[in-house]
Amino acid sequence: MATNAFYEELISSIETSQANAPSDSATFFAGEFSEGQLIEFLKFQAYYERRAAEFIASWLPDTPELDMFVMLAQQIEDEAIHYQLHMKSLSRFGIHSLDDYEIEPEWAEWIDQWYPSGDDTIERVAAHNVTGELGALKSFEEVYDRVPPFVQKTFDRILPDEKFHMGLGRQCIKKYCVTQEQQQRVRQRVSHTLVLQQRARSAFNRRMAAAA
Repeated sequence: MATNAFYEELISSIETSQANAPSDSATFFAGEFSEGQLIEFLKFQAYYERRAAEFIASWLPDTPELDMFVMLAQQIEDEAIHYQLHMKSLSRFGIHSLDDYEIEPEWAEWIDQWYPSGDDTIERVAAHNVTGELGALKSFEEVYDRVPPFVQKTFDRILPDEKFHMGLGRQCIKKYCVTQEQQQRVRQRVSHTLVLQQRARSAFNRRMAAAA
């Protein structure tokens, strides 16, 4: 399949899967966050951004595509800055470290095990930059009106970077995912990412409900 058509098919499949996700992995809350929910939300975002900087850095020694190497290096800086921004928001509540933050098993499987893996650049980028970043972008859009202005300001700073990260994924798939074998591997990678993403979001929703 031509790479442009393959990429569009991939995005369509991701959006369809996310739209038809089980109800327990959809956003369950309405109205503004409670303080406890806002803290839980910010802790998760900070954790995710730091881990993203770390696992993307682990890809670089095995990224032979020079253009991808350069853009992924930029993404590492972006993710680190996003982590710093979320920690700055948490400092308003007297939280200055995630040292005692206990993550859900579903998050560990998704973020700490799955995202760092992958046999090559197209597999890694398909999972995180295409599937994961699209999910993150939609999540920010869902909750934007439910968070206070200082968090919205952080979103406004982060969202252009997320679009750059998705653009990196688009460029990678269109340029380097060219054979039927590669495209099949990417489809499988995206499919399993969506399963893990839904499980992780269900766990997140349970954590948020407990913090209400």
